[in-house]
Amino acid sequence: MDLGIKGRVALVTGGSHGIGRCVAEELGRNGCKVVVVARGQEQLDATVAAIRGEGGEAISFSGDLTKFESYPAMVAAAEAAFGLPDIAIYSPVAPLSGSFDDYDDSAFDTAFTNIVKGFAHFVRSVSPAMKARQWGRIVTIGSGHGRLPARLSTLGFDYVLANTVRPAGLGLSRTIADELAPFGITVNTIPPGFVDTGASYDAFFQTCADAVGQTLEQFRHDLINRIPMKRFGRPEEVASLCAYLCSQNASYITGQYMLVDGGRMEVYY
Repeated sequence: MDLGIKGRVALVTGGSHGIGRCVAEELGRNGCKVVVVARGQEQLDATVAAIRGEGGEAISFSGDLTKFESYPAMVAAAEAAFGLPDIAIYSPVAPLSGSFDDYDDSAFDTAFTNIVKGFAHFVRSVSPAMKARQWGRIVTIGSGHGRLPARLSTLGFDYVLANTVRPAGLGLSRTIADELAPFGITVNTIPPGFVDTGASYDAFFQTCADAVGQTLEQFRHDLINRIPMKRFGRPEEVASLCAYLCSQNASYITGQYMLVDGGRMEVYY
């Protein structure tokens, strides 16, 4: 299907691995000129090479999403290479897992800064050009905990920081969606369920398994049994929805929270 975005400039944060990389590659396949943003240059280079290897256009920008000055800088890099972004994908720095007693005020401040204030700076950087063109697509790779909290009793681990700040990030996104809609700009959130992104995913699960006295295999098995489809998702399944939300045909979809989770949220409690 032609998404109608060939030649559009796409800025993808967190684009060097996992879901972010799959999003960057999928947009590249659909003819976008992709600016891949992350910290690690080696992984950035690999993503850019993969996009170019399929005939796409891409550059990398090494930027730290925890530093607000990175946002206008990545937009300037996009403008210098391809033009100002038409499409902007925000994959924030995720909060750490843990219980209330594990964290002091500074941890809550950091989590809020990364999830909420970071997104605000991102939108401030990309939206002026979108407003001028009367066209734009903004998608956040979010979290199911924006609406339903992670609970020790159902997941086997605590996630107090995400439970606190993810709803705030979702609220900001929904508000911005209303404000930008008259300019032809859509703003949507994709909360992935358990999506297998490889070694980093297993490292997170290993930490969780250790906390509840299980092996990694036991922990994974218990989680899969809570998913109606009885498997983890694939990054490509999230990327395909993201690409569609960036398409010309998705121009009447905004302010939405679209789960890609194998049906898990329906049986969350």
